[in-house]
Order: sequence, then structure tokens, then C-alpha cells
Amino acid sequence: MTLQTNSLSGLEQLLNQELTQLQSGSQSALALRCRRIALGIGLAVMLVGAGALASIVVPTLRLMNSIVALGMLLGGLSLTLQCLPLKRSWLRGLLAQIPATLMALLGVALIAQGLSLFGEAINAVLGQLSFAITGSDTSMTHPVVAFSTALGGCALMLQEFRTRNRHAPAEFLALSLISLNLVPLAGLAYQVGAMAKLGNPLAVPFLPAVVSLAIGAGVLLSQPSRSMMAIITDNVPGGQMLRRSLPLTLLVLVILHWLVNRGALLGFYEPTMVAPTLTLLSCGVILMIFWRTAATVNNEYRARLQSARELAEASSLLIAVSDNTDDPIFVKDRAGKMIFANPATLRWIGKSREETLAHSSRELIPDTAEADQIDIEDQRIMQTGVSETIEQTLHLPGGVRTYTSTKTPWFDSLGQLRGLVGISTDITTRKEMEQQLKQREAELEATVSLRTTALRKLADHLETVREEEKRTIARELHDDMGASLTSLNMHLDSIYKVLPNETAWTDKASRVKTLVAALVATTRRIQIGLRPIMLDLFGLKAGIIEQMDEFEQRTGITCKTSLPDEEVQLPHKLEITLYRMLQEALNNVAKHARASRVEVILDVDEDQAALVVRDDGIGIPPERLDNQTTYGIRGLSERASFLGGSASVFTNPAGGTTVKIELPTRL
Repeated sequence: MTLQTNSLSGLEQLLNQELTQLQSGSQSALALRCRRIALGIGLAVMLVGAGALASIVVPTLRLMNSIVALGMLLGGLSLTLQCLPLKRSWLRGLLAQIPATLMALLGVALIAQGLSLFGEAINAVLGQLSFAITGSDTSMTHPVVAFSTALGGCALMLQEFRTRNRHAPAEFLALSLISLNLVPLAGLAYQVGAMAKLGNPLAVPFLPAVVSLAIGAGVLLSQPSRSMMAIITDNVPGGQMLRRSLPLTLLVLVILHWLVNRGALLGFYEPTMVAPTLTLLSCGVILMIFWRTAATVNNEYRARLQSARELAEASSLLIAVSDNTDDPIFVKDRAGKMIFANPATLRWIGKSREETLAHSSRELIPDTAEADQIDIEDQRIMQTGVSETIEQTLHLPGGVRTYTSTKTPWFDSLGQLRGLVGISTDITTRKEMEQQLKQREAELEATVSLRTTALRKLADHLETVREEEKRTIARELHDDMGASLTSLNMHLDSIYKVLPNETAWTDKASRVKTLVAALVATTRRIQIGLRPIMLDLFGLKAGIIEQMDEFEQRTGITCKTSLPDEEVQLPHKLEITLYRMLQEALNNVAKHARASRVEVILDVDEDQAALVVRDDGIGIPPERLDNQTTYGIRGLSERASFLGGSASVFTNPAGGTTVKIELPTRL
């Protein structure tokens, strides 16, 4: 139960982080729109101030006091600079402070002039300033306009200032500026002199009041993340309800009140009917708007409940999978610190949840080198953005364990890298079995190697015995059979002399001579095949020449040899092996090649002896090269490999077959 609660807390932390980022993303888009609107207001105020200054030159078009117009121009400039998307915010703030300070000073000067402070001095200063701007003297300014100029300048000056409690004085100044100018504007709209004049003989000028109202709204919109504006720009239901309902409610109420008041002024009904009519209409409008807002909030609340229910089900499923699996599941942030670990991971590390979360690999893995390697792999995966499956052997509190970890970069809904998600599988048992299997395979290979060595030694011994038997048989054929045939031939020659000189006896004598000669030739061929005398007496070169001459006479195939000029000095065993392999190659040519020409090349150096047998026959099919039952080719390879060499058979590009034998000269 505790582990499940820990996992749920970790999951809750991740979801809260994701929700915070989503909200901040929505607020960022809305804040950008607010700052753009504030920038538009600043530009509009600048244009109005500049137009007012230009119109002052023409007395019939004078819209406002020249000092007030100059203050409006400075206020619009300051607001515009504060809303421009410049990279150097400190430079933008410094430039915006200059016109804001001048506007505040102008407002204070106008207030001092209206209160008759500093006597004629202030009038002289403002008169000279007005004369320098427009070429004419300035007139008295309405107190509301003077206070609005001072409030606007102070609000723009204090845009970046915050109190210890994170309150923004600029917000309160902007709201005071808006409230101060709404009163005379309402008086002008409803033709109420007391509200339009606010205790003065003259009414508040319309254009300065509107511009001051716009500056206050621009100050609020230019900082949408401040305490009061954050309530409206927030993406939670309260902020959404304010953005949807408040503007519509105010607009509808203002229009209704103006229409009802206008009807009373035009005599459509008695003035005493205004108050109850406004009350009924206001209640109806407010009831309708708030009823609609409540329905919207209820629908959103139901949707949130459904989303929360689905999220809870998904979370429960995730927790069940995470907590009941034996595979470690973990999540790390971009710095490589653990922010989520399921119970299997905690058992793997051998630490509690509190000891695991917000800790790096070096703090969790005892072996520093292994921890550094894990961090290097994690950073590579996060930088490349590609998932990887990595095998790791770690020295953990529970012993040495081997894991395969599949690690995937973790991106949020905006595509920003948040960290890394990993799932590991313990393959220690499998690795141990693989190691045991490899050990058994090595033992088996060693046993096979020993048996193969023994078999090769046995084969070598049998080959030696066979060669000795062949030598014995060849010697007996040469000594006994050869001597007997020679003696027989001599006796027959003496018999031929005493035979009658008749045709019948002459033919028989000729046949006997031919038969004895064939018997002698056959005996010699068998003797050479068993143990060539030339090989024993004169070496490998003489044995090859004798073998090629006998092969050419027997098969009719033209033979050509290319032998070293110098005497060949090789171990007797190597000479026998080369000679027998040449016999086998020539035997294959006679049986399968259908060749008309055979070339034998012998090349001997200090380290290697190479024998090449090349024919111009039909070649050898590829399937015969891979056929393990072809004993001729297999025998050549076995003989060569036993002596540490190699034998290869391949088809020539121009046709025919080549047998290449390479043996080391030092056995």
C-alpha cells in the first residue's frame, strides 16, 4: 500500500508539472494578445497627441490644451516602448521611463497651476513651454485632466515596480485613472451636468477623458501577468468566466441604461419610470448572462470530472502495471535526476522513495564508473532524441546484476525535452545460462579438437603405414617380379633361337614378347604408382616429371610442367604429400575434366611450397565444390589442413579447373 501511494505521488507530481506547463502555454498566448492590444493603444494615443498638437496651430481646430496634448504624446510613446518586443528589456524599460517621467511632471505642473501653487512662476513656465510648442500661450486645464495626466505618468513610471507582497502600484493607479475618467464620460453620455463638470464651471473635455481612459487600459493590458490581470488572463474557470461574461454584461447594461434614460429625456415615459425599468432590465440581463455562464461552467465542470475520471482510471491502470511488474520503470529529468521510480526500481537500487527521488546516478549507484557511464548514455539519448536498448552490468547492493534497459526521450505536448523514460529487464539468469552454455561449447570444442587431433594423428600413422606398405610392395615388385620377368625374358630369347624358322612359331614368339613387354610395363606402372623410385632417388622434381610423362602416355593429354631451376629441398613427408596430391588431381582430370592440356606449376620458397594443377577442360560445377561427399576434393583439403596448409579448387575464367595447393615448408 505504501509503495502504491509513493508511485501515485510521483505520478501526481508529473501530472501537475504537465498541467502547469499547459496553463502557462495558454496564458502565454493570451498575454501576447494583451500586449499587442496595449501596443495598439500606445500607438493610437501617440497619434491622437500628435494630431492634437498639430490642430492647436489652427485655432478653429483646437482639440485640447497644448500641455495636455504633449503629455498624451509622451504617455503613448512610453506605453509603446514598454510593449515593443525588444531583446534587451532593461534598455526598453530605461527608454520608456523618460517620457513617462516627463508626462508625470507635466501633470504635476498642471495640478500646481490649478491650485495656484508657486504663484506666477508655474504659469510662466507652462506659458513658455506652450509658446515653444505651438507659438501661443496655454490656457487653464480642467483639474480632472491635470490629475489624469499625473496619474497616467506615474502609472507608466511604476510599471516594473513591485512591493514586498508582490502587489503592483501601477495597477491601482491605472484603475484610479479609468475610474476618474469614467465619471465625466458617463455624465456626458447621460447629459448629467454634475457628473460631466465634477464641481467645475466647465465640463471635462471629451477627448482627453477618452485618451486617459485608453492609457489606463493600456497600462493594465501591457502587464497581463500581474496579480489583478492574472485573474482575467488565467486559463482556469474563473478567468474564463470573467473574459466571457464581464465585457458582455457591461456592454449590455450600458446600452440598456442609455436607451432607458434617452427615452425618458425624449418624453416617451415619465422620469419616475426610469429607476424601476432599469432595475427590472438589469436584473433580467444579469440573470440571463449569469445563468448562461453557470451553464457553461457546469458543462466545463462535467467535462473536467469526466477527464478526471478517465485520468484516474488511466492512473490506476498505470499504477497497477508499474507496481506489479518485476521490471524496473523509472523517469529522469534533463539533469539526470530521478523523478519517478516504481517499486521494482527501488528494490533494484536498494533505497527508499525519499532516498531515490531528486537524486543523480552517482548518488544511487555505488560504482562511480558505472554511474558515469549511465549518465553518458542518458545524455546521448536525450540529445539525439532516439530510443536505445542498452545492456548494463551493475554492482548493486543485491549483488552483480545484468539488465537490458530500453530508454526513450520524454517530450511534452509542445515538443520540449523533459527528460528520459526507461524500462529495464533483469537478464542475469539468462546471462549466466549463456555463460554456462559458452563454457560447455568451449569444452565441447576442446574435446572435438582433441579427438580431431587424435584422428589426424591416426590418419597420419595410417598414411605412413600405407606408404611403407606401398614401398614394400613396390620393392618386392622391383626385386622379385622385376628380376623374374627379366630372367623369363632372357630364357625366352634363348628359346626363340632354337625354334624352327616357321611362320607359326615366329608369330607365337612375337606374341609372347609383346605379352612379356606389356607385363613388364604394367609392373613398372604399378611400381611407380605405389612408390616412385625417381622420387626416392632424385627428389620431388624428378618424381613430378616421371609422373607427368606416365600420365601423358597413359591418357594422351598434353602435359606441361613449370618447375624451379634450383634443386628443391623439402622434408620427405612433404614431398610424398605433394606427390600424392598431384596424383589425385591428375586422376580427377583424367576422369572428369575432358581436357586436352594440363599444366603443373611448382613454386617453392623459404616458407611455402605451392603446387598448381590447371587444365582446359569443362570446369567443375559449383554444386560439386560444396558437395561434402566428393572425396577427391575433400581428401585434398584434409591432407593440406593436416600439414597446416590449404587446398582450393575453382573454375578458371577462361574455362577449365585449377587446383591450388599451399603447404608450409617447415612441418
